[in-house]
Amino acid sequence: MTFKIVVRPTALAVSMQEAQSNARADVGADGISALDADIVRAIRTYTAEAETETNRLIMEQTWELTLDAFPAERSIKLYKPPLLAVDWVKFYDVNGEQRTLDPADYQADAKSDPGYVVLKPGRAWPATADMIGAVEVRFRCGYGANAAAVPDGISGFILARVQEHFETGGQPKNEYIRRLLWSEVYYA
Repeated sequence: MTFKIVVRPTALAVSMQEAQSNARADVGADGISALDADIVRAIRTYTAEAETETNRLIMEQTWELTLDAFPAERSIKLYKPPLLAVDWVKFYDVNGEQRTLDPADYQADAKSDPGYVVLKPGRAWPATADMIGAVEVRFRCGYGANAAAVPDGISGFILARVQEHFETGGQPKNEYIRRLLWSEVYYA
């Protein structure tokens, strides 16, 4: 089983204006600060920290899961919560030709945590070629495409870390900020 990121997030997990405010940056009339590059880096760093602490992906991104065969079970677990959508399931048939599984044969379970690809009743996984990487699942995960989709605890954590970063020269100061993430932790 291999996970590979296909499309990285483009948006930030918190708004630049909020982060500039928390960094106490001097912002010009044009909304730009001399610290903007450092602020963006800090946001990305603390977003990654939040992802590590919660075992969740924050901003929408696209991943591919590669398996050597379909599982014996009726579902494929996607260990990158929260699941937004399954784009496709592809496989190499017994003749070695790549095919796309008909979406009518499966459904995406985005309500479970983590999400799953689940066979619909009366359907079965097709036979695959006996090869490494015979099955590929492309899916999108994260809370959404913009900062408004991020839960308050996570955005609060990121903003608190940004504030701390600029107040203390990049050194963490308050070990209790991490508690803001506790409500979002996924235990694998």
